[in-house]
Amino acid sequence: MQMQKIIGFAFISLIVISGSFSCKKKDELPPDLGYNYFPNKVGKYVIYDVDSFYYNDFNVPLTIDTFKFQLKEKIQSTYLDNQNRTTLRLERYVRYYNDTVAYSLLPWVLRDVWAANRTATTAEKVEENERFIKLAFAVKQDQEWDGNAQNTLGGQTYAYEFINQARTIGGTAFDSVLQVNQLDESSLVDVKYYIEKYAKRTGMVYKQVIDIQSQPDPLWTASVTATFLSQPIMNRVTSGFQYTYTYNSSGTE
Repeated sequence: MQMQKIIGFAFISLIVISGSFSCKKKDELPPDLGYNYFPNKVGKYVIYDVDSFYYNDFNVPLTIDTFKFQLKEKIQSTYLDNQNRTTLRLERYVRYYNDTVAYSLLPWVLRDVWAANRTATTAEKVEENERFIKLAFAVKQDQEWDGNAQNTLGGQTYAYEFINQARTIGGTAFDSVLQVNQLDESSLVDVKYYIEKYAKRTGMVYKQVIDIQSQPDPLWTASVTATFLSQPIMNRVTSGFQYTYTYNSSGTE
């Protein structure tokens, strides 16, 4: 009788331990590495409102060429690249602003085709035949990496400015957004500022590029040059460009 009690107790203990282990396994979620900041589902697209300014120093006096358009970037399909990796074919369409016709009435025109790869440790994008490492996984605050490690443009340190923050971009509220600082350099005569923001389940939702120069005329006197350089640099641009991509909408086709 005593032996039966011992066996029964052991059997019950085994069930309890087994059940606890099973519940623990079910309750534990895998770590969030941040992959959903860079979706890879075929058919997914994002539409951006784009504003760009080009400072044309070939004209005297300087002229500013402005362009306003919408850009649609769509994951059209996948294929295997020369490293046998699943690669996203990105088709990019544009429709240019017309003050007499709504964007919705204008046709999309294919502009170019890019490519992207989401690996276990990186999100990479080929833009105009140059490959950039846009994100590094796992996503961590203050993490740094070389965004140009896969091209020949020279090393460039990218870093997360913030991660997993709620932000409203283009009038849309996102619960988890990160910002990548790609380049932030400035002096009396130039500014280079490149950032991108990504939202979970959407991808890139904002991009800003400022790359301008403000060179005084070498024929100016010292006092004129000093007065010129004392102004805010954005008020005395002599060449360069700047543009922004702002999230408009997204979906799946």
